[in-house]
Amino acid sequence: MKANKFFAFAMATLAMVACQSKPTEVEVESVELDQKTLTIEANQEATLVATVNPAGAATVEWTVDDDAVATVTPANDGKSAKVTGVAEGQTIVTATAGRKSARCIVKVGAAAPENPFEALLQGKNYYVFNLGETAFEAIKANVKEDLRINGEYVGSEIPQETTCVLEIWGNTFGGGAGGGLNCFGHSGENDGYISLVSQTGEGWGLGCGGLRVCHRTVDFTAITGDYTLAIVYKTPANNANTTAKFTLYSTNATGAEIAKEVSGNTNGEWKLLEYKMSEFFNAGLDWTEVYSEEAFPGKAFYSLGLLINGIGNGLDIDAVFVYEK
Repeated sequence: MKANKFFAFAMATLAMVACQSKPTEVEVESVELDQKTLTIEANQEATLVATVNPAGAATVEWTVDDDAVATVTPANDGKSAKVTGVAEGQTIVTATAGRKSARCIVKVGAAAPENPFEALLQGKNYYVFNLGETAFEAIKANVKEDLRINGEYVGSEIPQETTCVLEIWGNTFGGGAGGGLNCFGHSGENDGYISLVSQTGEGWGLGCGGLRVCHRTVDFTAITGDYTLAIVYKTPANNANTTAKFTLYSTNATGAEIAKEVSGNTNGEWKLLEYKMSEFFNAGLDWTEVYSEEAFPGKAFYSLGLLINGIGNGLDIDAVFVYEK
């Protein structure tokens, strides 16, 4: 009997010691988030930071009401989380510590549209007439011929040292560096585009606004009908109606020109024109000969013409090249 009493007393003593050794839990008084509302786009990320009072009282747990709109990923610091937009809509992210919590309303907008012109830089075998330096660097390994302007054409003689020059028709050229972003969103010092302003009325006479790109030596013989001519252009928003002409010239002695005309105002927005080279070849364009000073002594070869008519009308030209998609 005495043994039983002693055993009971020992167990009670151990229980008291155990209770006394258990750490005292700190009750969380509050949880606050650094943002009560958060607006992001689909595929965009943002960070939420929770403040627990008292500090270190508990680790923060994160939940989201609708993970089809946004997801939440806790960070290793126990107090912050990454919120990622999934789809357009609204949901709530909750941070909980102990018995307290805080909420953030997350609004997710539609993903920003990808620049549609970026696809132009995914091809091969480029023959480049005009292109900003940043975009050119992106395709440099796939460029067959860099035919961009590298000089000015003055008078009737083409400078011998110049391989690619520009003939300006009248006082129509804005210096080659139009204001604002080019079609790829670039605005560097060498990313400007060609700006033209017509100086005459309707018609394609010598006084209309335009330029021709002239080459001393050029070889287009590898270009087949499967290649594509890409032209990115825009007209200023204040031009009610505009007609532009884009012309390619044969490399043989006839120099025959095959042109495409486009009408209408783009309201200052870049627009892409694409033509299969087979269209031009079927219409009579001849690039089967190699143009050179030896083959055609003293003769200028104008590979590309960019023109606009209607006095005061403007035309901006950005990317122009022939390539394989």
